[in-house]
Amino acid sequence: MDVLVMGITTGLGARLADQLRARGDRPIGLVHRLEQRDDLRASGVDALVVNESGEGHAELWGALTGAGGVVLATGSGTETAGPSAGRAGASGLLMMAAEAAGVARFVLISSLLPGRALRESLGDGLPAYLSAKRAAEQELRERALSWCVVRPGRLTDEPATGLVSVRGGEDPRPDGTIPRADLAAVIVEVLTADPPVTGLLAVGAGSEPVTTALRSVHAG
Repeated sequence: MDVLVMGITTGLGARLADQLRARGDRPIGLVHRLEQRDDLRASGVDALVVNESGEGHAELWGALTGAGGVVLATGSGTETAGPSAGRAGASGLLMMAAEAAGVARFVLISSLLPGRALRESLGDGLPAYLSAKRAAEQELRERALSWCVVRPGRLTDEPATGLVSVRGGEDPRPDGTIPRADLAAVIVEVLTADPPVTGLLAVGAGSEPVTTALRSVHAG
């Protein structure tokens, strides 16, 4: 299936793209600049330039039509996140377009535990960034989409373990850390699980395989 990924140039987004391609799926990066698109295409990953000024909206609609899922992973705790990452405007535009196109699943990667690099890069802008993340969560909950909000622990570049902890509920809070590769595996499972995994999830390192952890939380 086609999966549109906003935030594909981050450390998490790159790992997600690799795992989707390994499954035979096609990740499509949504980027803001031509050079990002060209770099991705040179590496074999499809990409579209989309911004709030209207550039690329027709192409975005075409890509959304028939897509299996959308992942909004901007500013999830990587060193490439900037002050504007995760702003409600970009996320709201993507939600609205996905809803209108009838996209099957929408996954938002939130950020309640930003890593040190992100905290340092945002500085005084960190409270506004976290507020924008919560606003995006709330907007997604009000959309007619099969949605899942994933709140990860602090992201690391440690090798994947294949083992995670997942908590659900009305306001689950992450703790500890999680390798980006393991978080990417969680996203892939959320995108592909049958029945769909929906709602709010807090995800961290743990002792259960990804599929088992998600199934047990969703069943409960």
